[in-house]
Amino acid sequence: MGKGTLESIRDFGRQGKIFKVHLRNVTQPLPYFVETFIDDGYMDMVQVLKAMKESGFNGVFIPDHIPAMANDRRVATAYTIGYMQALLRRVEEGG
Repeated sequence: MGKGTLESIRDFGRQGKIFKVHLRNVTQPLPYFVETFIDDGYMDMVQVLKAMKESGFNGVFIPDHIPAMANDRRVATAYTIGYMQALLRRVEEGG
């Protein structure tokens, strides 16, 4: 599309075209990447959520493609949801 991730978020968000976000991170851009925890990929998730806020996003964030942790997917899901809550709080507080 010729635009970076953050610019695309701002553009689509301002047009009201983002309704829900499957939040995940990967090791590098396409075409060769591995899904990873949201705090471990190449995207700065604070910047992603700041762009979402700037664009007026008022939808839902869903944890997506969570790697396994401690041989129990529930542990990784709890970690991811907690991390997402911390990210959202940081952005809401202006950090």
